[in-house]
Amino acid sequence: MMSDFKYCPMCGTKRDDDSQFCKKCNFEFLVGKYVKLDEEIPSQDEEINVEKVSQEEFVESNDILKQNRNKINYCVAKYLNNELDIQYKGKYDKIIDISITEYISYSLNNTVYQNLSGDCLKNIEKSIHDEKFIESKNIFIQWILENRGILPGTAISQYKDPIQMNVDNLEKLLSLYLIDSEENKKFINLLNEYLDFENEFLENLI
Repeated sequence: MMSDFKYCPMCGTKRDDDSQFCKKCNFEFLVGKYVKLDEEIPSQDEEINVEKVSQEEFVESNDILKQNRNKINYCVAKYLNNELDIQYKGKYDKIIDISITEYISYSLNNTVYQNLSGDCLKNIEKSIHDEKFIESKNIFIQWILENRGILPGTAISQYKDPIQMNVDNLEKLLSLYLIDSEENKKFINLLNEYLDFENEFLENLI
């Protein structure tokens, strides 16, 4: 049902409780319509029906989400590996939580991104703010909301579990002690932003 929207499928803004309209773009949650308001000419209000997400669009958005998530995790792991290696003189794998070292090792073994060039922080920031990444999340969420009633619990779990695991890993990374520096401050801010993105995503799958 359209009234189940927690986030606006038009612009991605979080819905305020049971509000009827999106506070940013005036999407009408209760009937699933976008109302374009013109204060000067009320008689020309225009309604645009939001089309349902096709299976093909959903599959494409899911692929984009996976690829971008893997890319971000690779860059996060690469940055952490370098920082922790310096901080603990090459022995961090014997000091910090094993789940964190496993996350770093697993993410760095993603051969798709091993030739990725450029600064890790810039790559993380660019990926988090990538328009296709954000749009894919909104498409994915809309498809889930439209089809939740006919989806078995196992189907929801297969989408939810990897995101939950990512959220758990990010929370552990944010509990790490890192030397105070401008780069590390930026890294922590980006991690928090990434965690917010994943938590918003997860809310719609629970």
